[in-house]
Amino acid sequence: MFISHSTRGDSYATAVRSQVVHGLRERGYDVLVDTDGLPAGEKWHPRLYEWLLECRAAVVLLNRSALGSFWVHREVDILMWRHHFNRSFFVLPAPVGDVTPEDLDGAGFEDLMSLQLVQRTGAGDAEKEPPDPAEAAAVIVRAFPPLPAMPEDDDPVQRWAEDITAQLSQVRTMSRLARMGRALGMHDRHLAGAPVTDVSCGFLAAQMLHTHDAVALRNAIGEVARHMDSTALDQLVHLVLPVWIDATSARHVLPEDNGSGPRTVVLSVRNPDTGEYYLGRAFCMDYSRYWPIVVNAPPPGEEDPEEELRYRCERTIRARFGMTDREPLSSAPQLPNCDTYVVIFAEHCSLDEAERVVDWLHGQIPWLHVLLIPQDELTDDDPRPGRLADALLLVPPFGADDERIAIRVASGMLNDWGHGRDGDDGRPGRSRGRG
Repeated sequence: MFISHSTRGDSYATAVRSQVVHGLRERGYDVLVDTDGLPAGEKWHPRLYEWLLECRAAVVLLNRSALGSFWVHREVDILMWRHHFNRSFFVLPAPVGDVTPEDLDGAGFEDLMSLQLVQRTGAGDAEKEPPDPAEAAAVIVRAFPPLPAMPEDDDPVQRWAEDITAQLSQVRTMSRLARMGRALGMHDRHLAGAPVTDVSCGFLAAQMLHTHDAVALRNAIGEVARHMDSTALDQLVHLVLPVWIDATSARHVLPEDNGSGPRTVVLSVRNPDTGEYYLGRAFCMDYSRYWPIVVNAPPPGEEDPEEELRYRCERTIRARFGMTDREPLSSAPQLPNCDTYVVIFAEHCSLDEAERVVDWLHGQIPWLHVLLIPQDELTDDDPRPGRLADALLLVPPFGADDERIAIRVASGMLNDWGHGRDGDDGRPGRSRGRG
């Protein structure tokens, strides 16, 4: 069990955290809290990434300091990513002190608001003294239910890390693993004494999943590439290609938890490969859970750009589903337990034209999810027509130059180390976008 917190400098929250740890350990839980392994003077340790991927459940202590903590937000993003796929992965948000649900919402913890918060006596009463730390901790501990048995195959985030670990386990030279760690930005004090075992490879795998620098990722793989056979190297490259996409941003392309219907996302990027990488990142490269279909219309020439994009959508979808021209497009089979996404690169269409294509497509196949990459990059202030007005606009936390570099680096990794897959003509990595 992992405890996420930001209690340094808050004596009351520190006392509550200590009592929560004590109470949970008394109940037989193996509790992971960063103060047990964080070197003096450090606010973050790479080992925490590994803990966040290994834990079976988590408590998030939300005092005033935690509301604005970058690290707590990062930890919550990872925890809620796991929770999205695996509802038996338990996350317990616990407001501490005078923090209210309204405070959580205002601080950007909307995801936690969908979970059952710990209810406290006198919460939100500014005139009332906070309860004794032991009493407050007891309420949190009592709110934590016995953990259900968790199927080993029901956590794609964890499986993704395990798949990367399996490939890295081929590397038997300690110095190469250490060099890889340094290329990922880790200091020697984090690597000292790490044995050449699956545990150390798991540690490195966790770091790779949270490396948003494509160049650093390529350099890290380069340190071990000659110490792996070609099959394992190919697998490793394909597994980590999308990790340069920010995990927090990517999670927004996932279907809504409430099953409210197909997801339509306007993704303000410049390259259709980026759309595929967003999906790979969000779905943990688990192709049993999602199926991407990329539509990339060429310059229309004398044809109407809207009609050309619509034609390309239909031809591409028919080809991917193996449908003949005699079959109505509406008869496309919905894959069970798998989300189908159409990534539409509307490079040559206006936003109004692209909206009409999306509207037509949903009229034909209502259950399709759509990632629309518009002709021009958009901001929250830009008006959007029709059904796009209600779609999620996702503006990534990287710029056009960062995207261009990452796409080229990914393409280079595939060319140098990846062997491809038969029939996989639509794999990302080839520069197809603007610029």
